[in-house]
Amino acid sequence: MPNKTPLTLMDTSICDRLNDVTDIETQKSAWVLVQEPGFIGFGVVESNKTYWPPYKPSDWEPDWNRVSDLRLFGEKGEWHVWRDWDGKYYARLLEFQNINENDALTEYHFLWGTQKEESEHPDWIKLVEERGTEIWLPLAALDAELNLDKSHLPLRLKLKQIVRCDPESHLVGINDAALVGLTLKSKEVIFPPSSLNS
Repeated sequence: MPNKTPLTLMDTSICDRLNDVTDIETQKSAWVLVQEPGFIGFGVVESNKTYWPPYKPSDWEPDWNRVSDLRLFGEKGEWHVWRDWDGKYYARLLEFQNINENDALTEYHFLWGTQKEESEHPDWIKLVEERGTEIWLPLAALDAELNLDKSHLPLRLKLKQIVRCDPESHLVGINDAALVGLTLKSKEVIFPPSSLNS
């Protein structure tokens, strides 16, 4: 993993990195994917606040001492934070403009949710599966435009796998991976408009 930097993880550290992944003059926000024991989900990051799904209690936010992985992503890049074996947090910034397209492989991973459940929360939609898995997405405005239905689901996460050659061993392998956006079955990116070609 290139250029890893130690840090203390908290809500404000995410907001401070917003300009690294998106043009805050035009986009004003980016998405974050957080994993902790018992929770995997998205939030919306703005310059001074992060908005989380409408769980109970309404002021819910991740337990920052238990987060194992965090990916803040926008059209300019991805800021990835992870807890390493030593129990400390490390981060790296991957700027898409610095990636040679010949060194990147595109992958699409299915996102949970084969059905949309009605919600009284105006900014979020809830995707569910028969087995009880659910995920909230801040897509309500986009849903009004797309009218997401079963034919659009499941949505897909678009990733870029970064391929590098080790100069010592001369072996080629996946060196890094970045979350680029969310796509429909057609693989059209619906968020964010990535600067990486498909």
